[in-house]
Amino acid sequence: MSAWGGVLPFVEALASCLEAGLLLIDPADRVVFCGDWITSTFGLPPGGLRTGRELLEHLAALVPNPPPMLQDGLLLAPDHPVICEEFEIPGPPRSAVRWVARRVHEPAPAVVVVCTDITAEVDLASTRERQAVTDDLTGLLNRRGIEPQIVREMHQAMRHAIPLSIALFDIDHFKSVNDRHGHAAGDQVLRAVAGAITQSIRGGDLAARWGGEEFLLVLPHTSLEGARHAGDRIRVAVEALRVGDIPGVTISGGIACFESREDLSKVLARADANLYAAKAGGRNQIR
Repeated sequence: MSAWGGVLPFVEALASCLEAGLLLIDPADRVVFCGDWITSTFGLPPGGLRTGRELLEHLAALVPNPPPMLQDGLLLAPDHPVICEEFEIPGPPRSAVRWVARRVHEPAPAVVVVCTDITAEVDLASTRERQAVTDDLTGLLNRRGIEPQIVREMHQAMRHAIPLSIALFDIDHFKSVNDRHGHAAGDQVLRAVAGAITQSIRGGDLAARWGGEEFLLVLPHTSLEGARHAGDRIRVAVEALRVGDIPGVTISGGIACFESREDLSKVLARADANLYAAKAGGRNQIR
């Protein structure tokens, strides 16, 4: 304690210059120094906490779903020369924190903890991940985003012997919309159709822009007949749309029910064949 006492003014000055939290804990688990950043971010009392154990208990109660290292009180474990963990402090304001603890021996044995706010970094990574699986124009999942979900639902359907249906929709005469009214109008139609689909499905259903003017719908716990009703409900909702001066926006759809142990390509091929049958049969219908 005396060795640290000689350098505490320097530690305090250093902490005041950092955009991070600084914490010193001696071998007896006593808090030697706790910077203002840690006190405010972790919601500690004005005098801070006396021991590292008290701090870890406070964090374990504060952090929702704490990571194992925090849950088990190992963030200050003496058996590890360096410990790095990340967790989120609920807001407002919400803070994502990176905790790095390192053992030092000079000027006296202690654990030095540096905490940095990585909220912007976490949010940016989350945004990039979301953008990777989301269609920018419609806000629906894209093909990359929906495919793992379909596989998951197929496994669930097979494991629990429950029905699962797939529907493919295609906007009728979409090329003529772009040719006559321009691509901006075409984008309006795509957004409007996506909105009609979103408003017509159940909470557990999944919708995606499959590509171009084609949309895909995953219907868990739904038989072929149920999928036909769901598809027709969407068809009617799209037919009722009024998008600028574009007359008569309609869609055609093809549905297929997952059969046990078949792969994704086969059920999609059946839905696609039914979609083309709907197109050939006059459009604005579900097959």
